[in-house]
Amino acid sequence: MINNSTGLAKIITKAIMDTTFRQQFLADPMGTAEEFGLSEYERNQLAKYDARKLKVLVEGPSSHA
Repeated sequence: MINNSTGLAKIITKAIMDTTFRQQFLADPMGTAEEFGLSEYERNQLAKYDARKLKVLVEGPSSHA
């Protein structure tokens, strides 16, 4: 799902790299996606994205055991 969209890949990458953006994204993923300029299709795909995956990528799996 995420790999099929350049916009989604960019927003996830930015969330991984930028702590402030990540906090904003996790607090309001759909609002952030709209501000980021994602299309309606991309926002719908994002709605299906499990934000816990992002947290595990950044914090590591042991933080969620």
